[in-house]
Amino acid sequence: MAGTGARTRITKDPDVRRDELLDIALQLCRSDGFEAMSVEQVTRAAGVAKGTFYHYFASKDAMLEELVGRFGEALFDYLSAAAATGSGSGADRIRALMAAAGGYKLAQADITYATFLYASGNLPLRHRLFAAWRERAREVLLPAIREGQADGSLSVASVEATTDIVLLLWFEAADQLWMRALAATDVEAFIDVMVSGATAIYQAQERILGIPDGTYAVPVGPQVIEMTRQLYHSLDRKQS
Repeated sequence: MAGTGARTRITKDPDVRRDELLDIALQLCRSDGFEAMSVEQVTRAAGVAKGTFYHYFASKDAMLEELVGRFGEALFDYLSAAAATGSGSGADRIRALMAAAGGYKLAQADITYATFLYASGNLPLRHRLFAAWRERAREVLLPAIREGQADGSLSVASVEATTDIVLLLWFEAADQLWMRALAATDVEAFIDVMVSGATAIYQAQERILGIPDGTYAVPVGPQVIEMTRQLYHSLDRKQS
């Protein structure tokens, strides 16, 4: 029959192909770093033409933005599910959200995203992503604070203003903490800045929510310390 020797072209669902390219790019970033990774490497590993890459991504930087954005979307989908199934007081729901966020990040065991976010030249990207993530975080946090005000487990004057302040801690204060940690001269100092800074942010959050100090314990254990150590060695501390 005619055409029996022709190669069959495999057509994939666009979402499947996009995720495949992102997965390959992430693996290359882990092994070679984002700066060393090239579009050609991605397309060669995927077995597609460069035109296919540019069909999905305007540039390598656009692909990076989608990589980090995908992580954030998955995280907040996870948090939304945790909030929907949570029980107990409003304060308990916030604890569950914080535990879910920490557990998700540990389960990923992936320091690559932090390297992306704080890589030199990625400040505009970080600001765009944080703005989007802040709105997603508000969606899961505000109802828990409202519930806590109603059931008396939280002592807050304004649900909306308190949500704003907690989000400032989660994003802006955490961002400033990170920049201070980058100035550390060795790995132990880096770990100390990160752990003590996280403790201070947790304590500030407790006081803003009107609950006793120590209600939300900082989840610091051997796995967290080791991930922080790896993170130090993966970063360019000349960033600003």
